[in-house]
Amino acid sequence: MSTDKIMTTKEVAEYIKVNEKTVLKLAQYGELPAVKVGNQWRYHLFSVDQYLQKQLIDSSDNDLDLIIKTKEYPIPLSRLIDERVIDLDMKATNKKNVLSQLAKLAHTARFTPTYEGLYLALENREKLLSTALGQGVAIPHARIPSQLLFKEPHIVFARVNAGVDFDSPDKKKTYLFFMPCAPTEYVHVRLLAKISKLLHIPNVIEQLKNITQTKDLIQILMSFDQSSLLSENDNRHVQKTIDQQNNSQEKAS
Repeated sequence: MSTDKIMTTKEVAEYIKVNEKTVLKLAQYGELPAVKVGNQWRYHLFSVDQYLQKQLIDSSDNDLDLIIKTKEYPIPLSRLIDERVIDLDMKATNKKNVLSQLAKLAHTARFTPTYEGLYLALENREKLLSTALGQGVAIPHARIPSQLLFKEPHIVFARVNAGVDFDSPDKKKTYLFFMPCAPTEYVHVRLLAKISKLLHIPNVIEQLKNITQTKDLIQILMSFDQSSLLSENDNRHVQKTIDQQNNSQEKAS
């Protein structure tokens, strides 16, 4: 899909996983940039992407659940990552360093057949709009999910302890990088939503900044995945599990 593609209401609805009436209301109220041609609304893919990224940052957990939940294809984050693609001490001084090393992690783990292709896809995405969310977190990704880049969904995680300038909206350094590896747009959007929901857990960003072992990250993701089996009122159990793990780490150090 070209980044300058003009989309119909139906295509946008399928892309962001809402019904067509909702897309029309967003266009009519000016929340989703669109142009009316005759009696039909048309949407620029780049504008839709900007809207989607902002919504994933600002959305409530309930709204994100509408994107994430499906009986046909559950995506547990903890099963999409392993120690080969976790770097808790990435040595990077700028955005290009980060993107290059993320691409190398994915290529070394055979998540992607092409380091160069993935790096260029990440770099081109950043030229359109920074994937930094603020609060020290970014979600670098290819703008156009493709089976040429990824055959299966995965997650790559890196932490730059000194932080780097990643053009974050809050103008602060970025430390944590989640890279979703998605073969299709459907999986891509849901991975973005899941990562965004993970970041809504109180104190989880600080915990991710302070973990000392790769297994600690996997444990946090496992606890988060378990929350999908619980009601919203039981999310405190997930936070308690993470806090207990954090306290154990402090006692052991």
